[in-house]
Amino acid sequence: MTTAAAYRLPGNVLPTKYDLTLTPNLTDFTFSGDETVTIQVTEPTNRIAVNAIDLEIADAQITLENSTSLTAQNIALNEGAETATFTFGQSIPAGTAALRIRFTGTLNDQLRGFYRSQYTTPEGEERYLATTQFEATDARRALPCWDDPAVKATFQVTLVIPSDLVAISNTLVESETPQDGGTKTVRFAETPKMSTYLLAFLVGDFASVEQRAPNGTLVRVWATRGKEEQGRFAVENAVGLLSYFNDYFGIPYPLEKLDHIAVPDFAAGAMENWGAITYRETVLLYDPENSSASTKQRIMEVVSHEMAHMWFGDLVTMEWWDDL
Repeated sequence: MTTAAAYRLPGNVLPTKYDLTLTPNLTDFTFSGDETVTIQVTEPTNRIAVNAIDLEIADAQITLENSTSLTAQNIALNEGAETATFTFGQSIPAGTAALRIRFTGTLNDQLRGFYRSQYTTPEGEERYLATTQFEATDARRALPCWDDPAVKATFQVTLVIPSDLVAISNTLVESETPQDGGTKTVRFAETPKMSTYLLAFLVGDFASVEQRAPNGTLVRVWATRGKEEQGRFAVENAVGLLSYFNDYFGIPYPLEKLDHIAVPDFAAGAMENWGAITYRETVLLYDPENSSASTKQRIMEVVSHEMAHMWFGDLVTMEWWDDL
């Protein structure tokens, strides 16, 4: 019988923080990535394994506490195990180190990992956006990582995107800097410590409606531009639900904002990414002119379900997938 341990990485190296920069290309449906992972090495080793699949890894380097920098002499990809193993020329001592990995990938059309979603604008134009779906084990399709619900770390995400598009992630935008070539760099605040499958980032022509909860949390509903007004029903009720859950659990929601995002191509009903919940359009958007009364009930069912996950699932997470 295969056990969970067969699918898990060695426990001698663990991440504490990911500093991730991604540059998606919505023309040729690729992305490039550059991440530096702060790691804790518990016993000396010359090999570090991470989860990765459908990524091309250009190189990996590690910087030790004494500022020594080592480049991986070998990068072994195991497609069956969905891992990449970096072998270094000398032993990495116990302690803190910084692992830098440069990589590229494809914005796939499989509705998992970092993928592309196609939709038609109100004007009849075909457009694309980029979005994520990581549960259960598809974060490894977007970045080399410890893709295990029990292995929590913080994430600082930076997206380099076209100037006319919007970027959304788990936390609020920390800075937005214009770049050459009609692009901008959007950097988000560092997340709380969390599981990799709850990380989310989206890039597209989004617009939102918003309200402040009584405790100050910014609550927004995002949709492709032209549909954002259909988020009014959801945002109004999400504000009330947030007050209810804060009181029910006795633990205040810890992030500064809570986004609800309608995605045109989405396999699940919704996904409880911390602070950036993604949904099928049909279970988040309400059109007073055309939607039925039962649509309101369905929206409330799904929004309340996903918001409850901000506590059980996100704040407190199962050890492994068989606890789901």
